[in-house]
Amino acid sequence: MHRAPFQVLVLPFRTVGAQTEFAVLRREDMNVWQAVAGGGEAGESPVQAAIREASEELGLDEPVPLYPLQTTASIPARFFSDRDSWPAGTYVIPEHSFAADLTGVEVKISHEHTDVQWLDFLAAHNALRFDSNRTALGELHERLAAADLPLPVGDHQWPPTAGA
Repeated sequence: MHRAPFQVLVLPFRTVGAQTEFAVLRREDMNVWQAVAGGGEAGESPVQAAIREASEELGLDEPVPLYPLQTTASIPARFFSDRDSWPAGTYVIPEHSFAADLTGVEVKISHEHTDVQWLDFLAAHNALRFDSNRTALGELHERLAAADLPLPVGDHQWPPTAGA
């Protein structure tokens, strides 16, 4: 199945007592810290891709609240091998950001990652390698402080199936 011309980013967070922690994952192939990230598959919406990626990369077997964020980024299409299957003239693809509330949920990272850390905002911000991850984390941190999360999205089948 071909990859769709968009990327998703999912920031896992949890509440422990009065504190909020954010998960950062160490990528196996690049040895950098990031949030959950991946491409959409043909026929998927960004919400469906975010649910699938979170399920795969965090080992989730139950639904969790997924919140759309305003943060978007653009990634050069040249970084993706499926670029040739995309419409002519596709030079950048959008990255859509979401937050996933994992309070009380056990994480079982996939083979794509070698480690996960639950950190406070500043430590997570400093650990993240990519600007888009830091921007989305900043938005999520401000929204949580203001009690201003949007309504959750994605009451799709769980665990998701490819292309669902």
